[in-house]
Amino acid sequence: MLKIAVVGCTGKLGSAIIKNILKREDVKLSHAIARRGNQFVGRNISEIVGGNLKLAIIDDIELANDCDVFIDCTNADTFMSNNYPKYEIMKKPLVIATTAFTPESIEEIGRLSMQIPVFMTGNFSIALHDFIETLKFVAKRISDDTDIQVVEYHHNQKKDAPSGTALMIKDALTNANKKINPDKINICSIRGGNIFGEHEVIFANCKDEVLTFKHQVTSRETFADGAIEAMIWTAKQSNGLYNMDDLCGDN
Repeated sequence: MLKIAVVGCTGKLGSAIIKNILKREDVKLSHAIARRGNQFVGRNISEIVGGNLKLAIIDDIELANDCDVFIDCTNADTFMSNNYPKYEIMKKPLVIATTAFTPESIEEIGRLSMQIPVFMTGNFSIALHDFIETLKFVAKRISDDTDIQVVEYHHNQKKDAPSGTALMIKDALTNANKKINPDKINICSIRGGNIFGEHEVIFANCKDEVLTFKHQVTSRETFADGAIEAMIWTAKQSNGLYNMDDLCGDN
């Protein structure tokens, strides 16, 4: 059984992933890790996610030396300044479940992937991956007078704008059709309430035609399920940097 260490266990995504781990029989939560100073350190993870699991929350990644894979659900700053050096020491497969990295940080993560398997994505939804594949098909066929708009909606606590998923979409479109100027793909970021995630892509040409595509989720369940699948897959890989294209292409 795969033993998983969840870093950022008290956050929204981290706790959702743990809840889904506890429902499964093929994976096990071996360590729940929070940042130093977190009010829940030393207390039982069940206080956050429910259930009867007796597992104390710890604040040191290096104490999770018997896990099979890490998933990091913190944030870009914490990941790079506090956690990255420890992953270099631990030499365990790693799934990164946060976004808003700088280009320099992404280069450093690339160097880390030369030492361990690293899985990195802006969105763990497999349906979202299929959504992007559809957008890439359309992008290859659009006329030169087509304008592209990306509208993304998230909850009011989300710090990064545009979202990592919106940037994934933009990159996918420009890579699918080199004639598309990335500067002409406008991204509108909306933050409100507890919206889990919605991405709308609009293709509008000058021949009175508009194509609209939308992907929407109503809970974090789909992200948590996708993250677990990513961990199971990454734990079997050799050193390298992987993403949803690799996971979905392998299935």
